[in-house]
Amino acid sequence: MFDEPGLRYTHQAMRTTFEFFFPSSDSFLYQGIAEDCANEVSEIELAISPYQEGSDIQRLNYAAGNGEWIRIGWPTHKLLLLCNELMHKTNNAFNPFNGRETMRVSGKLLDTNTLSILDQEIDATPDNNAAIEFCDDAPLARLSLGKMIDVGAIGKGWALDKCAALALDAGVERAFFHAGGSSMLAIGSSWPIVLPGIDEEVLLSNVSLSVSRRINQDAGGIHIVSQTRHSEHIDIVARVVGPSCAITDALSTAAVSAANHQIPFLPEYDIRAVILNVTNLD
Repeated sequence: MFDEPGLRYTHQAMRTTFEFFFPSSDSFLYQGIAEDCANEVSEIELAISPYQEGSDIQRLNYAAGNGEWIRIGWPTHKLLLLCNELMHKTNNAFNPFNGRETMRVSGKLLDTNTLSILDQEIDATPDNNAAIEFCDDAPLARLSLGKMIDVGAIGKGWALDKCAALALDAGVERAFFHAGGSSMLAIGSSWPIVLPGIDEEVLLSNVSLSVSRRINQDAGGIHIVSQTRHSEHIDIVARVVGPSCAITDALSTAAVSAANHQIPFLPEYDIRAVILNVTNLD
């Protein structure tokens, strides 16, 4: 992504490629930090992937609607609280509890366990309760009937935020992390990013950038469930710049999904959505 010399450490997780770039003439200095970041991502995936047997998210999905409190890790608890808050702030345009639809969008290859959960829930009529409930003094949560969690629209950004915290604690002053090229986080100043398809170049300094697109040709077609039925010839691209990569991830998805492609203003987050004709795609 950049021509500077340095350590480029890649790690496969969350069905994409994470890259941790540390510019330096002596890349060995950052090897340990990069490995710590990769381990952090793997641990997060084990907890929040709905496709990971025994993960916090999969256990919550299995127990949806039965009234049982499920004990989860505190980090997952914190992530789901953030998800719930962002869902309400975006008027459901970002909705990680709508996994029955989002897991079936084109391009997602589902494992047997996930398909089993979907098949069990397909005829369930969602109740009118809150999508998820939390216990105030313990890491316990429970899902309502007909709800499923899919944190694919925020999980990569959440992981990058955690990796950035590790790097900063280790004294890193300049680095660039990304997950699949759509979730990015800059440590230090003056990181130039060109955004194809929307004719924009942004200069990132100690900030995160997320890009979401309605149509993902690599994934086989429609990629994001929208609140509005669109023509197959309409593509929508949204980019969000702001302090937290988890939140920029969620807001970029919301901007694509929202009925008018506008979401409530959030301080410190710069949101832009562009509607394209599919014939003009790169």
